[in-house]
Amino acid sequence: MELELKTISFHGQGWASSFVGDKNDHHPFLFEPYNSLYQPDRLLARNLISGKANNYEYLNVISHGSYGIVYRACDKRTGQIVAMKEEFNGLSTSTLREISILMSLPQHPAIVEFKEVVLDDWDRVLVVMEHVENDLARFMAVKRQPLRPSEVKCMMKQLLEGVKFLHENGVMHRDLKPSNILINKKGELKICDFAPEILAGVETYSTAIDMWSVGCIMAELLLKEVLFKGRCDLEQRTKIYMVLGRGKPDDNLFTRKFVEAAAVSGVPLV
Repeated sequence: MELELKTISFHGQGWASSFVGDKNDHHPFLFEPYNSLYQPDRLLARNLISGKANNYEYLNVISHGSYGIVYRACDKRTGQIVAMKEEFNGLSTSTLREISILMSLPQHPAIVEFKEVVLDDWDRVLVVMEHVENDLARFMAVKRQPLRPSEVKCMMKQLLEGVKFLHENGVMHRDLKPSNILINKKGELKICDFAPEILAGVETYSTAIDMWSVGCIMAELLLKEVLFKGRCDLEQRTKIYMVLGRGKPDDNLFTRKFVEAAAVSGVPLV
């Protein structure tokens, strides 16, 4: 299989890992950006269907998990390689969430592209997405030499442009991490997996939660290792406090709560 490296929606198998066997796939909560524009419903699945699966030629299986399977396919009409996702129990709430968000956003070079929802001859619903075979986590894992400063700058510029675009359109990703950033052979980054679960113990969100993740990703690119290596929530929290300090109850309350939220959720450290 040809390896794509898109250097910046959806772990080692690129976009496939965002839903196949992912524990977040069937999370009962809905993704709620702070402008509350996106409220997908399971009943919308059929209404989203816009084409037929026979327009695509199946090439091979990219990934297979307990919840679904991802195929590498070729669009017969254009010759373009795409990724096709099938969920065994129909489209999950998280997938509908992601589709709703991507359909509501203008196309952006740093955001993975949603193409369409199709129906096959066996009445199965499949989601067609841009095909990118690698993600940033795998890219860093197999790269023996540290990234050059110029490479880190290029990646961070694209990541920040993508995050800025999301925030300007009222969307908080809330689960930015290397495995949710795809990378191709041209060095282009694509943010994917727009279906995070609700963070434990957090009542409100702001764009700062994504910026925390961006900072941790930058540190990981520079250090070639995870910044805070907590083995559990408590250890994660402790390691963050050792660097940033715990703070006084009434001093910089937002920062304190944000650090606590990041520690509890493990964002983006995996």
